[in-house]
Amino acid sequence: MANQIKQPSDLWDLEHNLTQRRKEIDRKYDYRSSQLTHVFGRLLQEGRLSEEELRGLREDKLKAIRSFAKFLAKMDAVA
Repeated sequence: MANQIKQPSDLWDLEHNLTQRRKEIDRKYDYRSSQLTHVFGRLLQEGRLSEEELRGLREDKLKAIRSFAKFLAKMDAVA
């Protein structure tokens, strides 16, 4: 996208896209302990994390992570 900039005003479009992408990444990888269930659930649903890699977590945490991953899969199927 940066290679396609022809006018100074095009920089604002690039800045907007980069800001939106940064916000998406910040939401996706929110490291606060209160959000880790959602982060791990999303990564599990995307196949970027396996249940084996979650070994050592308490069963209640694993259950919540699996549940969120299933919820996201259903939402993707509807969309």
